[in-house]
Amino acid sequence: MRLAIVVAVAVLSLIPVAFIISNSFMSDGEAAARYTSKITPESSFGFIYNNIHYMDMGFVPDVISLSAWRLILAQDPTHLRFLWNSLILAIPIVLGQLIIAPLAAYGLERAKSKHKEKFFFAYIIIMLLPMQALLVPHFIMAEFLGISGNYAAIIFPAIFATFGVFLIRQQMKGFRKEIIEAAAIDGAKELQIFLRIVLPNIKPTLVALAVLTFAEAWNIVDQAVVFIRDPYQMPLSVHLSTGLAGNMGIVFALSTLLMLPALIIFIYGQDDLSEGVIK
Repeated sequence: MRLAIVVAVAVLSLIPVAFIISNSFMSDGEAAARYTSKITPESSFGFIYNNIHYMDMGFVPDVISLSAWRLILAQDPTHLRFLWNSLILAIPIVLGQLIIAPLAAYGLERAKSKHKEKFFFAYIIIMLLPMQALLVPHFIMAEFLGISGNYAAIIFPAIFATFGVFLIRQQMKGFRKEIIEAAAIDGAKELQIFLRIVLPNIKPTLVALAVLTFAEAWNIVDQAVVFIRDPYQMPLSVHLSTGLAGNMGIVFALSTLLMLPALIIFIYGQDDLSEGVIK
């Protein structure tokens, strides 16, 4: 029974993905006729009632066509610029998190201060705050540093996000302290202990952090709208909602393109994701 429920939930979750991918292979005319509010000569794909055109959603196109893919990949590759913009944002954020979060978590765990748990509790409170509540102080600080209007205003706060420190420190709490103490007695420095003992034992957590951080950075919308002024510097996640009004064929193709990197990374890191978060 449990297996049947899990399979049913998985199938329901995959329906939107399958719908977007299959619709990306519609011809321009079919996509326009199915998903428009206007009554056109091609409106035979949908149905009209009381002079209102209703959408005619379908999983299988009447005619398989690569016109949308041909347009975004060859005829008008400017759309790929927005994919590149997403990569420019996501990659530094992931790499920065993988450097800063383990160091901060290790330092917090090894600190001798009696107030470190209070500091960590403040970290958790910041993590629980909605991102929108932090946009105003981020904007004020970006203006003060003179980086508002470019990617640095988004990348720097994301690199120092609190979730990674929380996740890794929780894993370090279960790490055997006798091993670290034995290494310290043998003369190992803190950096050596961190690099040779701690990091190899939290690899699943680092992979899980990379997957979760990439998924969040890849789907940035609010921060980009607030901090980026040039529309051609917007990530693909924003371009989909603002720059493609009415062109549903391209929307489906770019939506598929937007899903692929996150899907590939999730498939690659799914084992470490479950082990690094649940363990």
